Amino acid sequence: MAKKKTSGSAGMNERTDIKTPVSEMIRKFKKQKNAVVALFFIIVLVIIALVGEYLVPFGINEYDYSAILQGPSMAHWFGTDEFGRDLFSRIICGTRISLAVGLSAVTVGAVCGTVLGLLGGYYGGIVDSIIMRICDTLFAFPGIILAIAIVAILGSGLGNVVIAVAVFSTPTFARLVRSRTLALKHSVFVQAARNLGASDARILFRHILPGAFPEIIVQFTMSVGSSILTASSLSFLGMGAQPPTPEWGLLLSNGRNYMLTSLHATLFPGLAIFLTVLSFNILGDGLRDALDPKLTD
Repeated sequence: MAKKKTSGSAGMNERTDIKTPVSEMIRKFKKQKNAVVALFFIIVLVIIALVGEYLVPFGINEYDYSAILQGPSMAHWFGTDEFGRDLFSRIICGTRISLAVGLSAVTVGAVCGTVLGLLGGYYGGIVDSIIMRICDTLFAFPGIILAIAIVAILGSGLGNVVIAVAVFSTPTFARLVRSRTLALKHSVFVQAARNLGASDARILFRHILPGAFPEIIVQFTMSVGSSILTASSLSFLGMGAQPPTPEWGLLLSNGRNYMLTSLHATLFPGLAIFLTVLSFNILGDGLRDALDPKLTD
């Protein structure tokens, strides 16, 4: 009887020691200390974006002409701007705008790029040639230059900024997914699905697309940071958000005229952009290492 109990407990230990891909990814990710800190910071940003406007001490357009360009104090933690508005409140409320623009633009670009990459890699021929030549054309321009050109055509505004950032994000995802599709479309399980009569759509989205998810997740995370930076740059140039919107790039632009006398007007919006972009890039690096099957530790 004792032997049976021992073998039974050993069997239970073997079952509990089974490593699933998700648990293995989490285990690897936990070892990336910088990535864990970045993830925590991004979670805090998301919470601020959702509830920040209910916690700020002042309204984002609450003017106080007796406190124009005051430095940081107990009353105004980040100081005030050229109209006496509280910078802390405006930066906190601007978190939702900057994150929304970055996430929505990359989401649109990822969806369009993924579909184009699947079609080009799977069907090949003229379809692949057309898609790749369009991507090559877009790659010929630096991202910010292409975004400026698109916004110049469509007009300023956050909606057009989202379109511009999505356009130059699309070819990156298209090439990424295409290369993965080329590697998977001749695999055994895809051939088996085709022999069983599965449709092309089912093969693409049920069998090939999940194999590209790790690369898409990593690229998506790292693209959010660059998208926030590009959107802020367009607002800084006056082509994105318009006053009195508390978008970080616009706050930075408004404070640049007072850098010599009131450094806080540009310091805190610049720090918000810097820390957010840095966190998304570090998180992307951590996810890439955690999702890489070649790394065993």
